[in-house]
Amino acid sequence: MIRKWLAAALIACSFQAFSLQDTADLEASSSHYIRDDLFIFMHTGPGRNYRILGSIEAGTPITVLARDNDAEFTQVTDPEGRKGWVESKFVSNTMSQAEQLPIISEKLAQSQSGLQSAQSENAKLRQQLNDARQQVSKLTTTNDEQASQIIRLTAQVESASKDELVTWFTRGGMVAGIGILLGVLITYLPKRKRRNSEWM
Repeated sequence: MIRKWLAAALIACSFQAFSLQDTADLEASSSHYIRDDLFIFMHTGPGRNYRILGSIEAGTPITVLARDNDAEFTQVTDPEGRKGWVESKFVSNTMSQAEQLPIISEKLAQSQSGLQSAQSENAKLRQQLNDARQQVSKLTTTNDEQASQIIRLTAQVESASKDELVTWFTRGGMVAGIGILLGVLITYLPKRKRRNSEWM
């Protein structure tokens, strides 16, 4: 009963793992296995009437040595080194689920580790992106402030240039006015009479 529950649990776990990884990528430890859904008896000869050497559990990797003439029984060697005959219909060349499970579990753990690393890297990249956006926002604000300051300074320079021009025009007008006034005054000043020199 315990073996049946264990086999059912292994089958359920392996079906979930198959959605993540194909069995083609798994490395088998043997080319033949006892089918996963049972355990069978090993006989001393190619038939049920031969003495039973023991049982082989489901999923056990085996080495095929020979087959009888009718191919109903196959001579195998199990991992314990026992040599005997089992019914050929219970021999499979598909990797047992018992052997697939730890391999798939390891691959699943590696995938999860890789996913966690990718998520961690993604979080770092998002943080860097947020920092870069904040930096860009600060630089944009600084640039706008500098542009506003440049506009103010340009307006001040233009205003100062206009004031200077007005000052120069005013001074020039004053100088011109004084010159004209002096010219008018000079024309109204009495002139000295020249002394005539008589030559004797």
